[in-house]
Amino acid sequence: MVGCKCANPAAATETAEDTQAAEVEIPEISVDDASKALQSGAFAVDANSESTREENGTVPDAIILTSSYKYELAQLPEDKSKDLIFYCSNTNCTASDAAAERASTNGYQNVHVMREGIKGWKDAGKTTAPYPRS
Repeated sequence: MVGCKCANPAAATETAEDTQAAEVEIPEISVDDASKALQSGAFAVDANSESTREENGTVPDAIILTSSYKYELAQLPEDKSKDLIFYCSNTNCTASDAAAERASTNGYQNVHVMREGIKGWKDAGKTTAPYPRS
């Protein structure tokens, strides 16, 4: 499943891997700090639905996940020490948490969640990229 409906749609089909992931605490990062980190080589990772992306765009050059809960780890950088900043739509959305937890439990060492999501990014006056990308 891709993106957020502001509830955890995977809860009904929770697996042992999901339960383990739910125990991981992922640090949050502000929009301004995320912007600075991205300028220094961090990767933005978009866990939104297509409709949210079509409406709001994406953080420029973000990795677009195929699913916030069961995406292929090959979508992420091979180097597990890279800084990854996961985001979804807004402060009520949990898709970025699920996606970030999956990365963290699979060995990624520098994982953060931008809690404000793409809405907070836009509200801060940051540039967005259109979706779908041409």
